[in-house]
Amino acid sequence: MSPADKLPSYSVVAEAGADCRRKSHLFAETLAPVFRTTVETPERLADFRASLSTYFLGPALLFAADLRGTTYTFSRDPARIARSGLDLIHVQLTLDGGDLRTTNGETVPVEAGDISIFDLSRPMHSVTRHCRNLTLALPRHLLFAREAQNDALHGLLLKGTTSPARLIASHLRTLFESLPDIDEAEAPAFVTATANLVANLVGPQIAARRQPSPTVRGAVIMEIRRYIEQNIALADLGPDHLCRAFALSRASLYRLFAPIGGVTDYIRARRLRAAFDMLANDGKRTVGEVAYACGFADISAFSRAFRNQFGMSPSEVREMDGKSPLARGSLDKQAAASVHDWLRIVGSL
Repeated sequence: MSPADKLPSYSVVAEAGADCRRKSHLFAETLAPVFRTTVETPERLADFRASLSTYFLGPALLFAADLRGTTYTFSRDPARIARSGLDLIHVQLTLDGGDLRTTNGETVPVEAGDISIFDLSRPMHSVTRHCRNLTLALPRHLLFAREAQNDALHGLLLKGTTSPARLIASHLRTLFESLPDIDEAEAPAFVTATANLVANLVGPQIAARRQPSPTVRGAVIMEIRRYIEQNIALADLGPDHLCRAFALSRASLYRLFAPIGGVTDYIRARRLRAAFDMLANDGKRTVGEVAYACGFADISAFSRAFRNQFGMSPSEVREMDGKSPLARGSLDKQAAASVHDWLRIVGSL
């Protein structure tokens, strides 16, 4: 296999050493779209290790984590759900150690050998002092076509002593061990086979689970966010437009977006982000054309808002020759940004 065909990957390791604090921050930053991550100061630095390896498999991401030597907290609350927009299912094998996991208002211990499944469009909280795990992040449609079945996955725990857990665990271990021999063209087939195996084995387990309401799952705000992304060029895209499109009252719409600063500011931020991407990657459009394509009617107002948001003018971004501010920073920062991009790609599939 040529180096160009190898799966894109990224690893960060924080442990005792001169750059331990920087690497710890980078570890948390890499996970930022998924979790609010807190790493407590270790009592004995020699015992501390926080490593994360990420592999981009096209329609999925595989994370391998090794956490020890202190207390780690991972939280996904409504604000992070709304801000990140990740509509993914995580299938996780705990290899060693364990954590205390809270989903659906219930806290349960997750132990070595267990398979746990959680939905990134719903809240969860986890605390651990020692854990090694493999986590596969999948678009929900790869598991079940019926949304009610995907809804029932959140918080599902298969104990390691059960046959379904052992079969899924064996497959995930084999997949991880085979990564050096899998190229980018082959990866989608392996992901589909894995998703089919998981769906077939957990199907009977979720049949009797209580189904959450769409509001509890956060589906409403996810659907609105997708609508905003798809209609960013509409000049009248605002609270009134969204209320009509989704049959919501203004009060209901405002409550949904309150955790992320309000619906108007959210739309404005997404317009500016779309404009930034166009300016950085599409050299054929003028600044004015980009502004109009992103729903801004006044170029001067667009330029002022853009500079306030990014600290640089639209023209300066155009002159970066395809390099984002992160791309001009350290290699570590570039790699962390790549993981964020991979999550966004997988989440949009």
